[in-house]
Amino acid sequence: MSGPGPVVCVTVDVEDFFDGMAVLGEHLPRRPRAERALAPLLERLEAQPTKPKLTLFVVGDTAAQARQDLAAFAAAGHEIASHGPDHGRLPEGGLVPWLRKGREMLEDLLGLAVRGFRSPRFDVPAERGLAGYRHDLAEAGFDYVSDTRRLGSGSPVRELPVLSWRGVRVGGGSYQRLLPTGAVVAAARRCPGPAVLYYHSYDFDGTLPGVRAVRSAQLARQVLGRGRIAPVVWRLTARLGSETCGRAAG
Repeated sequence: MSGPGPVVCVTVDVEDFFDGMAVLGEHLPRRPRAERALAPLLERLEAQPTKPKLTLFVVGDTAAQARQDLAAFAAAGHEIASHGPDHGRLPEGGLVPWLRKGREMLEDLLGLAVRGFRSPRFDVPAERGLAGYRHDLAEAGFDYVSDTRRLGSGSPVRELPVLSWRGVRVGGGSYQRLLPTGAVVAAARRCPGPAVLYYHSYDFDGTLPGVRAVRSAQLARQVLGRGRIAPVVWRLTARLGSETCGRAAG
């Protein structure tokens, strides 16, 4: 008899593609009539027989325009977590107020508790180091963090790192454009803790620029093959299900 399946946490970073690229020095014109909407994603999830529950890591600056969709996700049992007040890098000074601001923006907007955090760039502030950063998260009111690092038993917040296998971040949708779904499933089943997978809101809507807009290798890495990601998510959630990071963190 086979044992229980892996604990899988499917997560979506809710952010603006164009704002994020601007931080990296890529200033792109927005597509006319492009629509940002999370409602189709929720509808598809509700139709899945496994009834997966996701965690949405939301950038505070984008939350107001997505308020109705975010409230619908929360009402359906999904989790809202923080992706920072903006999509810049972690500040070197004033980190705790910055972290707290991102959490409070969501709590004030939606009237719910926000327990988790993911940094916009998976970065760690150099002046604080990983241990100091983890303590800053706890001081800012977070219970868990989902990024790519692990401090271990000394962390005052629960750590839910993105799934990695042999040094490859297989939990990321950008990597899954190239990997067989079976390889991701196998990695999740070998994961000793919760297998965290992460995607982006623009993987499911019509906001991405077309291939003709590609003018650099950096932009090509972000755009090419992105249409393959959503079908991967449907296959993975159908096979593995998903629960929220908050529930996995305990």
